[in-house]
Amino acid sequence: MPWHSWGMSQQPSGWYDDPSNTDMLRYWDGVSWTNHTAPKKSPTIAQSTIGLPHQNPQGQVPPDRTGVPTPTTPMPQGSGWQTQSPAQQQAPQGYYQQAPANTQWMHNIKSTADGVPLASWGKRFAAWVIDGLILAVVGGIISWAATPRLSELFSQMVTAAQAGDQARLVEIQNELTGPAVQFSLFLWLVATAYCLVFWTTVAQTPGKMALGISVRRAAEPGPLPLGTAVMRRLVPLAGQFVPFLSLLDGLWPLWDDKRQALHDKVASTQVVEGKQPRKQG
Repeated sequence: MPWHSWGMSQQPSGWYDDPSNTDMLRYWDGVSWTNHTAPKKSPTIAQSTIGLPHQNPQGQVPPDRTGVPTPTTPMPQGSGWQTQSPAQQQAPQGYYQQAPANTQWMHNIKSTADGVPLASWGKRFAAWVIDGLILAVVGGIISWAATPRLSELFSQMVTAAQAGDQARLVEIQNELTGPAVQFSLFLWLVATAYCLVFWTTVAQTPGKMALGISVRRAAEPGPLPLGTAVMRRLVPLAGQFVPFLSLLDGLWPLWDDKRQALHDKVASTQVVEGKQPRKQG
């Protein structure tokens, strides 16, 4: 069985021994292994116990009375973790949900308050490009069909240009404002419906799925509530009317300490590595 499919489905998110490399830690997001890894030992510290089980005074690893493998040990095949009682599913000894305080090298990894690594701006941008291409096709077709007056004016503009009728061209340009605004609003509605469906169910649009990232509330994991998802779309709506707001919103994570865009700050959300746990019930 591949290392990423060992019995970890009920493990809490955190840093665990990398099953594929005993010298590394790998981040488990509570649903699946992420690509986020870090060395067990700091490059500047000769000895490190990060990722190692705590030892008793005699230097012996204390037995695990519950029989549940400690998360700093690779989970063996058929470990039966999924069938443990709720009490046994608690984080056992030696588990690191966040980097220990004396490991500054791990604190340099940007993460949420509960220790989930944040997605890089590059991944967010790539996901945005993928979603943008999908919406350009699907949203463009729907919005164009919903604003027939815009297509009529474009047809008249071509005719006037071919005839060299400058006066008519000026008139058409003045008439374009209303239909153009309608087209933008329809496009925003299509994009909003697209985002709300994915954010509130799996917390990933197709673009985010492709890049292995997801969106969650800053305070807790899981798909977004509907109200939070709607709040996240307010800045893009304002960007339809405020020059450069959309550009500023997209670039904001580059210098923001929490890697939040403006729409993340409005909705108190963050984009992180990995998937989100599904809603219970």
